[in-house]
Amino acid sequence: MRAILFAQDSACSKIRPRRGRSPIHSEHHRALRHVNERLAFGSAIKTKSHAKQLQIFGITHVINLRWSKNNTEVRKFHHIWLRFHDDKKPRPRWFYKRALKFYRKAMKKRDTKLLVMCHHGICRSASLTYFFLRTSGKSRTKAESKIVHARPRARVVPAYRESSEKYLRRLK
Repeated sequence: MRAILFAQDSACSKIRPRRGRSPIHSEHHRALRHVNERLAFGSAIKTKSHAKQLQIFGITHVINLRWSKNNTEVRKFHHIWLRFHDDKKPRPRWFYKRALKFYRKAMKKRDTKLLVMCHHGICRSASLTYFFLRTSGKSRTKAESKIVHARPRARVVPAYRESSEKYLRRLK
């Protein structure tokens, strides 16, 4: 089996196969958006090939925000399932507490790469990734711009943003 090398595409912050190499035939890598070297957000892991692709990219941990499924493919990674509908309503404190606990524990390991996933990788996962960027010291503007730069269609839902900011104020 020949090795497949991957490079960071700085123009849109998504991982893509290097030119001249044969890509793994999966659409999932297109939905994986990195905001930094160790944190990404994207759509649901649905198949064995999705899981394998993410393992090749180095993903070790997953936060699953899907309401309906925490399938066997997700369970191949260190994971937490925080099931919520994409209802555009504020999240409770316990949601942020559990997410942050998982994130901090995972990030203590140097080789951790974490994927925050929801169904389409546009609202819930982008909003929680925004929260993690904020806990890492990024300003509101910088955190949101990193999300939009990684995936222009993504958006930080106002209710999710405000409930995460409220939680952050309680931490200080």
